[in-house]
Amino acid sequence: MNDDTTTAPQAGEVESSSSAADQDERLAYRGVFQRLLIRPEVGAVIGAAAIWMFFWAVTATFGNAGGTATILDVSATLGIMAVAVALLMIGGEFDLSSGAATGTLGIITILLVKDIGEIGGAGLSLWIAIPISFVAALGLGWFNGTMVERTSLPSFIVTLATFFILRGFKLGFSKLTIDNISVGRIDEGAGYDFWRPIFDATWGRNNHQFGARDLIYTVAILGGLSLLAIAIHEANFVRRGSLNPAGLAVFMAGVAGGIAGVLTMHGTDGVGANTIAGLIIWISIVVGFFGLGLWRYERLDTAGPLSLDSRVIGPLVAGLVGLGAAIGFALLLDVDSQETLIELTNGFWQWLIVAAAGVLGVASTLRNPGPTGISPPLALKGVFTGVAAALGMYSFMFMATEQGLRAILFLSAALFAVVSLAIAASRAGRISAATRSFVLVIAAAVVAILAWFIRNESSSKKFRSEGFTILMVAAFVLFSWAIMTSAYAQRRSPDAKADRVGSLLAAVGMSAIAIGVLVRLLYTTAEEIAAGIPPAQFRMSSVWFIGVTAMATWLLSRTKFGSWIFAVGGNKQAARQIGVPAARTKTQLFMIVSVAAWLVGLLLAFRLNTLQSGTGNGLEFEYIIAAVVGGTLLTGGYGSAFGAAIGAIIMAMSKQGIPAARWNSDWRFAFLGLILLVAVIGNNFIRSKAESAR
Repeated sequence: MNDDTTTAPQAGEVESSSSAADQDERLAYRGVFQRLLIRPEVGAVIGAAAIWMFFWAVTATFGNAGGTATILDVSATLGIMAVAVALLMIGGEFDLSSGAATGTLGIITILLVKDIGEIGGAGLSLWIAIPISFVAALGLGWFNGTMVERTSLPSFIVTLATFFILRGFKLGFSKLTIDNISVGRIDEGAGYDFWRPIFDATWGRNNHQFGARDLIYTVAILGGLSLLAIAIHEANFVRRGSLNPAGLAVFMAGVAGGIAGVLTMHGTDGVGANTIAGLIIWISIVVGFFGLGLWRYERLDTAGPLSLDSRVIGPLVAGLVGLGAAIGFALLLDVDSQETLIELTNGFWQWLIVAAAGVLGVASTLRNPGPTGISPPLALKGVFTGVAAALGMYSFMFMATEQGLRAILFLSAALFAVVSLAIAASRAGRISAATRSFVLVIAAAVVAILAWFIRNESSSKKFRSEGFTILMVAAFVLFSWAIMTSAYAQRRSPDAKADRVGSLLAAVGMSAIAIGVLVRLLYTTAEEIAAGIPPAQFRMSSVWFIGVTAMATWLLSRTKFGSWIFAVGGNKQAARQIGVPAARTKTQLFMIVSVAAWLVGLLLAFRLNTLQSGTGNGLEFEYIIAAVVGGTLLTGGYGSAFGAAIGAIIMAMSKQGIPAARWNSDWRFAFLGLILLVAVIGNNFIRSKAESAR
């Protein structure tokens, strides 16, 4: 050998380098699903979908345009404040005056425009009053932020004091100025006709007909979903060195067949027609995905052996048990019964159910006792958990009807089955591609069984057609994904070009879906009017809600100020050491919350024309709940503006869904508390599982 000869690295050296990379989590590559699951808003999105499906299933009006308009109307003002509060919480602070501030700033505006008199206001034009109230909002936020920074007191204490000051201001000045706790009217101000459409314009759906609505809706939804599917594939599989045009032709044929099948199934309700349409969809999805892989991705050398161990068998069996439990609950409980559980059970069964809930609560706490056994603190925690679970179950028995319990148990068991199978598939992927594909095929079969069961047990068209179609498409997608993962190589390293293409396709796909949904919600057809579909009215507050959410999301993810928010919330002192203006950032966050309160105050003032002195009092806790449900941590440094908006929608769905389902609405706050607890536990579970799966 001469001196120019190079030698390959020794096997031990390569293994050592690989091992070092594996041990450093910063070098570990995250797959597309892991990247999605660790985002703070994912738990809220999953929860929103589950709650929407639940109330859609148990009510007649929840999923239509009128019900959606009501949900958006309720969530708009709550969501605007929740987004602003989430920004502040990510920055590590709280504002307990945010609820009272909404009423205060609205009342200030009304008092500024109210006619001058013996008992009256300043008599100013709205052109002057609105900017003055805006400056007052900035001053309120600056005061809160400055007091927190200068005194080093917890923001909880400072803003609690501000809350009582504002509450006293509203009541005191209302009584002093107009001798009434009801302050009005904002329409007395000059310029009202100009400002009213900005803050209280409405869109009557029945006044806007569009004949091509359903065509645009169908094309937009199917096109958007197709683009999202391609985006997920781009982010998951290794791209070919050169594209194969033949695969593109096969892919387009699959897309065309899928559209034809969905349209056929959506427009029919017969068993034979639905079966034929389902076969068309199944074949089209498989052909489409196969063509996509043939067109763009590298083939997998080998799928590996099919091997099941305890890590996979456990969640796999749990998923099958969940399927059986879901079907059993649906068959045993009466779908039409409106009796509450407390009415359906006698004393013995009531106490047995409550005791069982308490035992499960204790068991869930003590399931991992640690190497030294059950310590006294852990035992005390178990006792408290058991008591809380028992009390929660006892309260739930007063609220839930048999119909509601049937839906809750069925959906919970079905969701448990799907989640268990997803965990099994994730673990199977660490063994071999063949093992993962086997589990995915079982998951597809489970979803298909649920679809057919729901269809056969229901007489409603929305289950027999819409629900059945969605579940069967999901089953076909899972089956096709099983084939794709066993045939094509999955990425194990970043690919910037593929990620850019995937992100662009995902953005276009989600935009298309949003356009389709908006067209469906905002326009009606002559057929719907003739059928007597109730009217729906959308308000300007919903537009403000969407705009504020989009702006806050951009602020957090695309600007230097957004990075500063995360920095000061994670570690204020460390942020200062790297040059972040921590005090100024936190003060600006308090000002953002106050400006949001000003906006909500004006939305309420223009809508109601009159505000009560108690407007907004106590709502600050709902803002915090919405932010936490959306994935924002109470400790700061982690969260999402979009997640807070979803959290507000979840709360709005709960508030509207409970009376729509004919439950006792007196228990709605207990339901909100339960949602908060489940959301926090669910978010932590999803994030921990995603971060541990490497």
